[in-house]
Amino acid sequence: MSKDTSTKLSSNGLRYTSKEGGSPFLGSGATRSCLLCGKHRRPDQLQAKRMFGRTEMVCKPNCASVT
Repeated sequence: MSKDTSTKLSSNGLRYTSKEGGSPFLGSGATRSCLLCGKHRRPDQLQAKRMFGRTEMVCKPNCASVT
């Protein structure tokens, strides 16, 4: 693995000064992942489905239709 040359140790001891701050999840942060495709969706884009003897959240109506 190559080292990141743009990342330097700052004077206060913190690293990753070249990284952007914040979370990759936009909005209120109330997201869950779909069991089938693994993408994070808002709760209104998911539906409960009985799978593997449990209730799991999956994309509504299917993974390909949600953008």
